[in-house]
Amino acid sequence: MFDIQRHKATCMILISAVLFVWQFYLVKQSYIIDNTLSVAEKFPTEAQTHLNSTEIKGKKANTNEMVGSIANPIALKTNQERYELMAKYEQERLSDVAPTFKRILFWNEAYGNKEYGIGFGRDALRKWDCPVWQCETLENRTDMQDYDAVVFHLRTWTRYDLPQRRSPHQRYVAWLMESAAWREYLDTSPMANYFNWTMTYRWDSDMVGPYGYVKPIGNAPIHPNKSQMKEYLSNSKVNYADGKTKMATWFVSNCKSKSKRNELVKELQKHINVDVYGGCGTMNCPRNKEDNCREMAAKTYKFYMSLENSLCQDYITEKFFAMLDYRILPIVYGVHDHYDKIAPSHSFINAAKFENMKQLADYLILLDKNDTLYNEYFWWKPHFEVRYTQKDKNKSMCHLCAALHNTTLPTKIYRDMTDWWENQSNCVSSPPIS
Repeated sequence: MFDIQRHKATCMILISAVLFVWQFYLVKQSYIIDNTLSVAEKFPTEAQTHLNSTEIKGKKANTNEMVGSIANPIALKTNQERYELMAKYEQERLSDVAPTFKRILFWNEAYGNKEYGIGFGRDALRKWDCPVWQCETLENRTDMQDYDAVVFHLRTWTRYDLPQRRSPHQRYVAWLMESAAWREYLDTSPMANYFNWTMTYRWDSDMVGPYGYVKPIGNAPIHPNKSQMKEYLSNSKVNYADGKTKMATWFVSNCKSKSKRNELVKELQKHINVDVYGGCGTMNCPRNKEDNCREMAAKTYKFYMSLENSLCQDYITEKFFAMLDYRILPIVYGVHDHYDKIAPSHSFINAAKFENMKQLADYLILLDKNDTLYNEYFWWKPHFEVRYTQKDKNKSMCHLCAALHNTTLPTKIYRDMTDWWENQSNCVSSPPIS
């Protein structure tokens, strides 16, 4: 009898323990949900930390810098801020007082011409204020053996139109600014053991040519710690919400994408108003007056949908950088960590950090109703500038010229361009949008 009573008591204790654990779990889950939806009560400390640290379900942020087929002596180091590499490009110098000009051949067409955003001649790079500009750019395919570098636009590269002779000193350079996700337009399999250097938007390229970056103009760190951020947020004085009468807008003419950006906006429109300009929307703003359109958006709207057509590592275009430069808050959809690396902390909203578009809409409505919370996203404006002009993009060509004058660089070859361009670009499909 005593054993039966003791057994019943033990069971009751176990059942009570299970119920206690279950209640604790429910309370914890309720706290997490409340912490996300009631951001105003804890912003900007706990809420900001939560939004910046939330992982996408089923995905982990890529914290490793990607490298090429062999060691790259001029690639970005893991712990280096993005703008620091661009600063190094700006500081490159030649030791020779009267150096011999290097010769660069632009082999094939890129977007209707062969100028590659630079132009031709012995003064082409100097016109773009390259610190090392002593390189002549040409399109003449004669005397191929005399060129120091041959630059190929990969989108129009074909094995049936290649140089017949290749000198041992020449560097063949792969140049491309399109997303690696569009593999149907580029076959990299014949490119094995062909290119010496790469020049793309990716930060592990030999010549990095991003669509933009953010540069300090003061002493503020681009990624402040918690105490520093608290001070910067409290010092925000400008009302960036003043005069804005609408919620969100988007300029888009390419209705095809691999990122499901159209589906994202349509889902968001179920909860808030998003005005869509261009070929994929119902509103118009002339494409030949982009600056005027951006200015209009920044004066009228609080949020801009800075959405890319694909989700690949480092693929961030002027859709983000141009609007970041204006007095409007960009909304991105980033499943990699590149937005966090290149932009100031708390300067944009990542839609991928929210469980669904309803939750994102709720947060935007909260910011729309609270100017203080909205303005804190612009804390960085007095301390940084956004660089995204053609001159900024051409720094990769400037660096190419400097690298050609650098006799200490070791020999390099990309043995597997498919691996480097397609696999290491880490392009992914968008998670389901709801």
